[in-house]
This record gives sequence, structure tokens and C-alpha cells, in this order.
Amino acid sequence: MRFFSIIVKAYILISALMLHAVAAYFYLFHPILVHKTIEQTPLYKGISPPPSASGLIDADVDKLVQQELLTIMPAWQPLPTNDRISGIWLDGKQYSSLSDAAKQLQDGSYLRLGSGIYNTALNIKHHDVTIEGHGHVIFERAVSDGKGAIVARGDNLKVKNIECRFISVNSKNGACVRLEGSGLTLEHVYFHSSQTGLLETAKQHGRIIITDSRFENLAAGARAHSIYLNSASLLLSSSVILANRNQHSLKSRGPLTVIDKSIIASLSGGSSRLLDISNGGELHITNSLLQHGPGAVNNQAIGFGLEGVKHETNNVRISNSLLLLERANSNFVLHAGKNQPEVNISGNLIIGADDEFADNHAFSNRKSARLPVYPKLPEVLCELHLCDN
Repeated sequence: MRFFSIIVKAYILISALMLHAVAAYFYLFHPILVHKTIEQTPLYKGISPPPSASGLIDADVDKLVQQELLTIMPAWQPLPTNDRISGIWLDGKQYSSLSDAAKQLQDGSYLRLGSGIYNTALNIKHHDVTIEGHGHVIFERAVSDGKGAIVARGDNLKVKNIECRFISVNSKNGACVRLEGSGLTLEHVYFHSSQTGLLETAKQHGRIIITDSRFENLAAGARAHSIYLNSASLLLSSSVILANRNQHSLKSRGPLTVIDKSIIASLSGGSSRLLDISNGGELHITNSLLQHGPGAVNNQAIGFGLEGVKHETNNVRISNSLLLLERANSNFVLHAGKNQPEVNISGNLIIGADDEFADNHAFSNRKSARLPVYPKLPEVLCELHLCDN
């Protein structure tokens, strides 16, 4: 009997080891099969967000986020054009390849690109260069210097009507635009499904203007942000940052951050804060929507000066906006640590916040505020940007 018991225990042990070995083999070498199997289980079906996204693997968070994006936003479209530009044109001359054109860039050059997918990255050392897409122009899997699709070392770059996707590098901060110079304008760009949308690392202070643009589903599997600014001041207007997947949606160390008529919504992406104004300065938000979603790992929508205040003027002003905090647990609009900036948060609709500010309309949840169910955007915000309600 004792011998039989030993045989049974040995059989169970060997079977368990073999089962774990087979599971490990499929997870390491056939992860798509694993993810597809999980996706068929009832736990991951439907659009309703989980109380916390921490229990979901990346593939399932990605599926949930994609469903949410399709629910609230129509597909991005390039600007309509009346001209018939095709191919690659630099300063009025046509080139057979983007790499050939890039070699001829000069200060003040105007690069026009016809519809198509471009796998050639640009490393721009000249000043006052403009890159404009005519039709649907996509930069895809293009990397220069292990940094990004467009690396700008010169000053005052302008990028217009460009889509950028699938940018990744070993350092996990591959960007659609990596700005090392001073000054940048982004107009009607669509940066998505990459490690970083915009990464500014300039040592000299400059100004960044972003209008009519869309940053979406960025920073998945990366130590990055949708937008990271090292020293520049920012004007973000009529733009959206959606479903950042890691770190913060917007992190800025610059002295001035202005957000107007824009939407920053984390949805079910597992991001940290919506805004991290790391070294203080001035933060002004008007006519906008901030939505801190159920997958957020941080209970603060906005962090201010938490890495040390380095600017002379420090204040936070938020008005005529909707602040929608939807984590399952605690939710705070603002965390400034021991800093004491001038704070004026008034004339807003604030939902789900544990901190209180005078002269605002506060509600505990969407239902009490008579807002559409998650993840729909409130109808009043549809006037700020395209949404599908």
C-alpha cells in the first residue's frame, strides 16, 4: 500500500510539472493563442469597464480600450485637399525617395508628401522646416537614431496633417516626434499606437503649439507618456489625448501649460495621472474635459510640483470645464504635496472627486449628474471636438 501511495504521488507531481511546462511553452512561444483563448471567456466581453484594470493582461486592456475608442470617437481623417500632389516634393522639386529629399533639407525648407505609408525616418538638423501631408500620409515603424520617426534637432519645426503609428525603440520611449531643438507646431496630426507621441528633450526653453490633433493609445508596454516636455511651454487647443496606457497622459516640466477646448481622457488605459506638472509653473485649463478612468493606477488626476518647484510663478487655474473622476476607489482633482501654488478651480462641473473646491457644481457620479453612461462623452463636450454620441 505504501509503495502504491508513493507511485500515485509521483504521478501527480510529474503530471503537474508537465502541465506547467506545456503552459509555459504556449505562453512564451505562442502568446497569441493564449490571448485569444482568454478573450473568449465571459470575463472580458462587453464594453463595461472593470472596477480595476489591474487584473487584466495587456492584450485584454488593449481590446477594451479599442472598443471604447470606437464607441466615443469617429476614425481620424486627413484634411481635405484640392491639389493633386503625389509623391515627395521639397522646395518645389520632386524626389524619388524620402531619404533623397531629406539630404537636401535647408533652413526654411517645405517638404510636401503625397498619400502613402512612409517607413523612412527623418533626422532634421535645420531650422524653420515644414512637413505637410497631402492626402493620407502615414509614418509607420520609422526610427532614426534609436529615438523616433521625426527627430528635430533644429528649431521651429512644423508638422501638419500627418498620421504616425507603431514607433518603438529598445529604450521604450520611441516617439513620433522627438524634439531636441526649440520650438514646434503640430497641426492636425494623429499620433497613436506607439511608445510616445511627442517627446521634447531640449535644454533651451521654447514654445510648443498643438492644435486640432489627436494622441491615442500610446505608451503601452513602455516607460513613456503620450506627451512629455522637458523645458518647453505648451499651448494645447482643440485636441484630444485618449487612453494613455502607462505613466501620465501629459507630463511637463516647462513654466507654462495652457489647455483649451481639449479632451484628456484615460478611459480604461492603465495610466497614472492625466497631468503631471512636475516642477510647478502655471497650469491653465479652460473649456475642456478631463476624464480619469477606472483603469488609472493613481488617485490624483493632476499632480503639481511633486518633483520640486523650479519656476518663479506657480498657479493652477481651471474654469468652465468638466472634471470626471471614475476610479473605483479614491479620486482627487489636484495633489500639490507641500507646495502652495495659487489655486483657482471654479465654474466647473466636478464629478466623483473626494476633494472639494468652492464655486463649482459637484456630483458623486455620472447618473446623479445626468450624464451618458460610461464610456460616452457628455454631449456638451461634443462641441469641443469630434465625438460620436
